[in-house]
Amino acid sequence: MEIPAELLQKKILIVDDASSMRKLTKAILREGGFTHVFEAEDGQTALALLKKVKVNLVICDWNMPVMSGMELFLAAKADADLSTIPFIMLTSSSEGTKVKEAIVAGITAYMIKPFKPVDLIAKVVSKLT
Repeated sequence: MEIPAELLQKKILIVDDASSMRKLTKAILREGGFTHVFEAEDGQTALALLKKVKVNLVICDWNMPVMSGMELFLAAKADADLSTIPFIMLTSSSEGTKVKEAIVAGITAYMIKPFKPVDLIAKVVSKLT
């Protein structure tokens, strides 16, 4: 997939309590050409980072301690400076109620783990354009 150079400069935040998942997701994005990839291990840390760094996209796990992905999303939505940042929610749950909750809340995209790297890159590109 050919990705425009300006998209490859966008800032992406990966939020996941599993270090291995953050590293894998970051490696996939780096392999795709993205160079500005940040990490946070929970929603609270991510929210603090979002207030310091102008992030263009958040890729977030749903189930995390301290502050869940949904709690992070709702906190970002409530902040005028963060409310327009697109979110891709990653989760191992394909539970219909969770998908519906994400859609109703306004989650930009939802992906079930495990996912194919090409699918993640395509989803990221679609949310950055």
